[in-house]
Amino acid sequence: MIGKQITGKSFTGLLNYLFSKQGASPIGGNMVGETPHELAAEFLFSKQLNPRVEKPVYHAVLSVPSGEYIPDAKWRAIALDYLEGMGFDKNLFAIIRHTDRDHDHIHIAASRIKLDEKGTCVSDSWNYLRSEKLIQELEEKYNLTPAERSFDKERRSPTTGERRRLARTGEISTREQLQTAIDLATVDSPAIAVFIDRLSEQGISVKIKPTPTGELGISYKLGEIAFSGTHLGKAYTFKGLQKYRGLNYFHDTNSEFIPQLQSQNYNKSECNGSADSDTGEDTNETNDNNNGENTSPVNCKSDPDIYVIEEEKSPTSISNVKKRDKDSPTVEPEDVSKHDPSNPETHELDLIHHWESVRENLIENRYLPPELIDLLYNKGWIDADDHTRAVFALRTLAGERTGTCTLESNGKFSIDSDTGALPQQDDSEQGLFWIATQNDLERAVIASDPVETLSVIALDPDFDNRPTLYLSIDAISSLPKDFLEDFPTIVVGLKGDKFGEKLAKEIIKALPQAKRINPGVAGWNQILASQERDAENDLDKLYFSSDRNAGLSLD
Repeated sequence: MIGKQITGKSFTGLLNYLFSKQGASPIGGNMVGETPHELAAEFLFSKQLNPRVEKPVYHAVLSVPSGEYIPDAKWRAIALDYLEGMGFDKNLFAIIRHTDRDHDHIHIAASRIKLDEKGTCVSDSWNYLRSEKLIQELEEKYNLTPAERSFDKERRSPTTGERRRLARTGEISTREQLQTAIDLATVDSPAIAVFIDRLSEQGISVKIKPTPTGELGISYKLGEIAFSGTHLGKAYTFKGLQKYRGLNYFHDTNSEFIPQLQSQNYNKSECNGSADSDTGEDTNETNDNNNGENTSPVNCKSDPDIYVIEEEKSPTSISNVKKRDKDSPTVEPEDVSKHDPSNPETHELDLIHHWESVRENLIENRYLPPELIDLLYNKGWIDADDHTRAVFALRTLAGERTGTCTLESNGKFSIDSDTGALPQQDDSEQGLFWIATQNDLERAVIASDPVETLSVIALDPDFDNRPTLYLSIDAISSLPKDFLEDFPTIVVGLKGDKFGEKLAKEIIKALPQAKRINPGVAGWNQILASQERDAENDLDKLYFSSDRNAGLSLD
């Protein structure tokens, strides 16, 4: 069984998500309400017991492998034991079963605030380790299939970006090239010197050095791309090579020769690797999100081939994002079956793991509309890397992908250009993060970064009505001046910090029709977050108003 958990701020958003899945059904809990609105109102009661808790929401997912079915009664028992083991013994909770995937799984929504006199908050310290240990106990108690954790796999599966690159270009990723080369080099359990020499003949350099724990670690480099053994899979670590591939290494006799072997290997690989190395890939290889679509405003604001989000209209599409709750944290299960590269289900679950965490963060912590996030992900314009960071595709206005923009853990963005992209010859060739909503564009809104751009879309009251190009730029050199100069309306909505003000003045100088709207130093995303928190507080006040007792007769 696999378990995953997060803490959050919005009971309403979580419950709306849990009940939005087709076939979702509540199977247990200790609450009276049955609908998302009723349950959220009850949860908000517990929130008042300790208003200082910033993240009172607890969301856990428990899942078993495909083919293993658990009756409702057994799921309830497992959920109760899990909650008690995690410290939720006096807390409100609801259990919702989902049937939208092949593997059986439940979601647990709970309040971290206990129903005691002090409103004690359940600690989230060491949550991951406590959950891992508890799940192992539950697997044994309920005779469940133990699931191999993703970090224990002998050979790590390709990432989403690697899969898309293969489908589009037929090129095998550096990760898979290294894995295959190492597999071939260890087929006869060679000595370490032979192993290193075989890899060097393939243009692969090997680096072996002590880790902070004192053990030896190993990394591999092909062209300009390097991977640690851990990132290839546990069979490719220094210990794993000996355990799973039969590599012959004896510390007493081999350790003194390793520096010499590495030096020889480096010189060989530098000579052999230049022709075959795939230097166009990022180390983590998840930044290639383009799915081959050249749908964009090409030289003309009314081009018939322009990709418009409006085409995607449906009850759950982007055209309805302003009518749906934008704070819907979601967690889907990790890989729940034994690792088998030939098993499509196992492979797919492994690929989406990082994205689900990124999606969860963008929706819960950034308050971005889930329908918008999902649509852009399906188009390949947002993805995740191996470090669970959000990656946004940069494209020219002709639709050609030029690189990626990564949201770092400190909230800042870093830009990576795709190797092999054509040199930037003029402003129109610059890569931007942009979204166009309709044909015959008549308005442009310029924001500071991709998150700000998506926040503007969520806040824009004219989003459904006016054909608009939303884009983010970080320098005057990336401004598509020629394309925008005929737009009747241009809104410069850069942040109000020193850099944003300077850049805004430069844009207005280049495009005199542009008007400045200053969202403040914190930007549009902070405005969106405040708006969403206010909406939840309104629900809070509604529940605690005197009207909530209407219709009750107390004798």
